[in-house]
Amino acid sequence: MTKAHEFMTRWDGYGFHGEVFSERTREGLMGTARGTRAVPNFRPFDMIGEPNQSITMFVNEDQRIGFESVCGTQPNFYRFCDFDVVYFQFAGSTTLETEYGIYETRPGELVLLPGGTAHRSTGSADSLRLFAYLHEPVAHMMGEDDYHSEVGFTLTRKGGPDWTLPEGAGEPPKGKVVEKLITWRDTPDQITEIDRDYETLVGVSSISRDSKESAVKKLRVFDIFKELTGARGPGPKILDSKYFMVEVYNTRGPMRGFHRALRSEEFGLQFRANATNFSEFGNTDLTPGDLYYVPMGIGHSVTCDDDFLRIVLYSTFPWDVVIDPAKHVFDSSFEVETDVVKPAKWWGVAAE
Repeated sequence: MTKAHEFMTRWDGYGFHGEVFSERTREGLMGTARGTRAVPNFRPFDMIGEPNQSITMFVNEDQRIGFESVCGTQPNFYRFCDFDVVYFQFAGSTTLETEYGIYETRPGELVLLPGGTAHRSTGSADSLRLFAYLHEPVAHMMGEDDYHSEVGFTLTRKGGPDWTLPEGAGEPPKGKVVEKLITWRDTPDQITEIDRDYETLVGVSSISRDSKESAVKKLRVFDIFKELTGARGPGPKILDSKYFMVEVYNTRGPMRGFHRALRSEEFGLQFRANATNFSEFGNTDLTPGDLYYVPMGIGHSVTCDDDFLRIVLYSTFPWDVVIDPAKHVFDSSFEVETDVVKPAKWWGVAAE
């Protein structure tokens, strides 16, 4: 039997606290659990069967999280009155027209639109992104002052669909536009539509009368590492709310031990390189575009390739997984090309 270190964490409203350390065995922490909360790893983007399809996959009292294609220009602007939205660009590119200005998002970039921000998206034919609707507003998010590198990514999909932009779909129409006003409790037949003039909707807002400061925040999430993660502690917490948190990881080799989260659960989206996840529900390999889910209280760990990158979402409320994790429309994979403009100091550091 192989000794293994385990650390348990609780949740204080804005992240983990109160670690408890235990000595167990690796054999006792891998594939020893059974239960209805076990969800096999799946490929969320391979569940999207047509251009511009949006699929919600994780739901609880505070969050609605899913994945979508943005192929061309969305037909309407959307104003989510009483909930924030976070978009994480996985592949392709998306242009966001908002009341605070126009924002371009590329792979590895995350954008936060506070509740009440009207916006419309225009994506490239290969645009794929994660979305998270958050009823409790985001309280904190890292910014450009936290960058320690500058890296760009190009993701090429193999074995997926060959979608193309409809004629004129890459040119967002102006003039008269329609805004859909949506609240958290609205059903599809309760959504309010408002006629707007484009020129008085896009780029007209600021959070102060005396400045043009924007409430929209954008972040290159994989440029904020100060060091390698996994050996001495968790990844940087890039944003959080009372019930939700996002971290990123660049771990090399094995994580320092097994993590057992109490009062929270997580899922991770593999962005670059390969990894093997170990869990009391079983072990599995992940490649870019794969997603794993860890229910509350389940011990888990990971070992990673040297160029590993992953984004991980946490919730203090359990999620209902509202899709069939075996229902894939495609069987695709992603090749990741990295363009290093400014390397980080930790790049030459060996893993502990």
